Amino acid sequence: MKRTRECGARLFTGSYIFLMLISLMTAMSYSMISTLITNYAVELGGTLAMAGTIAGIFSVAALFSRPVGGAVCDMMNKKRICMAATVMFTLSFPGYALSGSMGVLLFFRMLQGFAFGISGTANMALVAEVVPKERLGEGLGYFGLGQVVSQVIGPIAGVAMKEQLGFEKLFYFVTGISAGAILLLILFHYDVPERNGARTETADTVRRLPAGLTFGKLIAVECLLYALTAGMFSMANGVTSSFLVLLGEQRGISNIALFFTMNAVCLFFIRILMGRIADRTSVLGIVGISLMVSLVSMVLLARAFVLKTVLLAALLKAVGQGGGQISLQSACIKAVDESRVGVASSTYYIGADIGNALGPVIGGWISGLWGYEVMFHAVAVLMGAVLAVFFCYEKRRGKNGKGRFHPG
Repeated sequence: MKRTRECGARLFTGSYIFLMLISLMTAMSYSMISTLITNYAVELGGTLAMAGTIAGIFSVAALFSRPVGGAVCDMMNKKRICMAATVMFTLSFPGYALSGSMGVLLFFRMLQGFAFGISGTANMALVAEVVPKERLGEGLGYFGLGQVVSQVIGPIAGVAMKEQLGFEKLFYFVTGISAGAILLLILFHYDVPERNGARTETADTVRRLPAGLTFGKLIAVECLLYALTAGMFSMANGVTSSFLVLLGEQRGISNIALFFTMNAVCLFFIRILMGRIADRTSVLGIVGISLMVSLVSMVLLARAFVLKTVLLAALLKAVGQGGGQISLQSACIKAVDESRVGVASSTYYIGADIGNALGPVIGGWISGLWGYEVMFHAVAVLMGAVLAVFFCYEKRRGKNGKGRFHPG
């Protein structure tokens, strides 16, 4: 069984560039409305509590769709799965525009979150097939740049367009962007890999799909610790994005939002650099250093009273997140047989979704009782605990002869 490859060890093939653009368009369309969805819910007459539910239900739906999406990707044609999910994702935007009540908006928000979880999983599984295995970390590093760019440009562009044209035209505009991803998927050439002499999209496979959804096909157990460790970086993201501005107001730190600009710019370059390093270094080395650097960034934020400290924390957080996430994502894919790349991808994203969901909740509870300083210190302590567990796990794997992931 061989993965679909183009031109030997070449990375920037036509297929890879297509998948990068598809990911960029999907992420950009989402980012342009993500910071405005609560405002739209309130404008439709919803309460703040309902608006928060509308915003959060997206991640919940994505979390539940990922295991099924990963299993289906391993059993069926990944391109078709990605196409169906992207179509569903795209059609949700005009659904927002046509929503006249909170119930309808909630339905389309859940539908889009469900589709987003599957499309992201399928897209990464496709990348794992077209990227040379010995350059997987590098490929994932470049592949994630689209999401970084969209997180920087998307919210700003979305707010500007909403102020000029209103919500309805904004929703139709991002529909057009997402439709571009569908067009690229139609043009994307994909040869279905053969598995045990049978192609994966046969009618027999489709008929046996429901009965085949065992736990092992929904969750890659061998990737769980990697996924939960990745969730630690996501938790730090959730806590920082939710409470940093409030910390700045409390301590009188002006322009504290520059943290996010600094973090995004540094993350862009870190992903380019760390992808290559991840292919040549043990996952323990990179993730260990990444957790330590991220831990220090949380301690700096806990004790920050001037902007310089905040910006230094932004730099360190980008270094830790960029290196750790790429290495863990690559490790998840390499930990499984090539026929289970889909479920490995979904398991990784499940960890990230859990971190994103729990971060603001835990952070809000701790900060409400003891303040922001204790909250950031608590995140640092959690990172230290995860580092200790990860170190012991990898050392034990090394003793069993399964330590380092060797490329190729």
